[in-house]
Amino acid sequence: MGSNLSQLFHLCIIPSFLLSLLLSSSYSNVSYQKLPPPENPNFEQEQLILNPFRTTLNQGLTCGQLIASRGFKYERHFVTTEDGYILELYRIINPYAIAARGRNLKPILVLHGGHIKEWVDGSPPHDTSKSLAFALANGEFDVWLGNDRGPGIRIILDSIHIKLLHLILLIYMYQYVYEFASDEYLLSDAEFWNFTFVEMGKYDITAMVDYIIDETGFEKIVYIGYSQATITMLTLLVKQPQFACKLDLNILVAPIAFYGHRKGVTSVIPSSLLLTGMGSQYSGPLIPFLQEFDAILSIICTNDAVKLICLEIYNYLFGPDREMISPDQIKVLLSQVDQNSIKNALHVIQSFKYDQIREFDYGPKTNLEVYGSEEPPKFPFKNVPIHNLVLISGLNDYFAPPVSVQKLRNILPDRAFIDHIVTWPLWSHTDILLADEAFEYMHSVIIDIIRVHGEDIQVSPEV
Repeated sequence: MGSNLSQLFHLCIIPSFLLSLLLSSSYSNVSYQKLPPPENPNFEQEQLILNPFRTTLNQGLTCGQLIASRGFKYERHFVTTEDGYILELYRIINPYAIAARGRNLKPILVLHGGHIKEWVDGSPPHDTSKSLAFALANGEFDVWLGNDRGPGIRIILDSIHIKLLHLILLIYMYQYVYEFASDEYLLSDAEFWNFTFVEMGKYDITAMVDYIIDETGFEKIVYIGYSQATITMLTLLVKQPQFACKLDLNILVAPIAFYGHRKGVTSVIPSSLLLTGMGSQYSGPLIPFLQEFDAILSIICTNDAVKLICLEIYNYLFGPDREMISPDQIKVLLSQVDQNSIKNALHVIQSFKYDQIREFDYGPKTNLEVYGSEEPPKFPFKNVPIHNLVLISGLNDYFAPPVSVQKLRNILPDRAFIDHIVTWPLWSHTDILLADEAFEYMHSVIIDIIRVHGEDIQVSPEV
């Protein structure tokens, strides 16, 4: 049936506005021919769609291709969590650092906010300073890029290839398409997708940290979490504060524990409307036809007539920083959008309503059965150990605005070990990934903190 839908799409479904974009002369093709093939064949379809329209090397590349294109090597490691999910980690190999210091490099787990490639797709090929992962590798650290069960699922699920027709229809009727896709593909296992950021912290972070400790022989590692990866770590530590003993430093960039004071586009749309639009179905992938989705988004925002609009939408999602982020960077990031679960998206939207992050809200009846109360309980962030906690925040961050970060400070048991506010006044949520001066304002700060304090942390008695 999928092939018939694809044929129908090619014959008559492509909207005229999209066709005009695809045929635009503003595209200047950039070839993949000098790159190694994608380490994961599931990405070949996206690259096939993107190839005629690519204007920069980074668009649609896999994590391994991005690492190799910058002159680094890498290892892929696979970790199985306690509840049976298979996660992928990329270990960046800097041959020069190994030659200078051997393999006894301090291990750092860097966990993304949306997808693993965001750490390596920000730099032009001959300048690796803009990407935190490469900056750390050049700083002679053993860098491990983590992948949780959201984006990492694309490795395992090669059966979900719903055709581009579904993408076009989705724009107009999301719920209908989702039900149709569910009937045709069963979306693999509903149980498989039954997770949120809580499980990512409880199972994924613990599995990755333990694996790296076993693999490297170090007793402790450094953790760097960004955006969603700050939520996952915080929700883990409120229930398992002793886990902090495995970390020299717990560095949380753009920390999120409160969602009520968001700004920009998401603040305009009522959370109740978003929850109603998503429906009650929460067991499935957020974007069942991911490769086509990524390719089309990137192609649209590559077009000269549209890319400024894409930039402005992006600005009002995450915080505008027009002095450091250009339209050409948005098309690359959009080509790297990765998978997540509907339930996780619902959990985030629920947090918009409650402000302080809580357990998942199943409704009064089920909540009573699961939690013993009709409302989901708040996460007690007062339990988070602060002896090695590093908070890094920006003044123009729409997802982790200063008022929300201050609420986190107020609820912690004491002051964080280090609390750094980026001095650039327009520093937004995604500047760590895209800003021209990311090294000066962010990466160099993180490197200095690790070098000075990475192995000089005293564990407090209560931990």
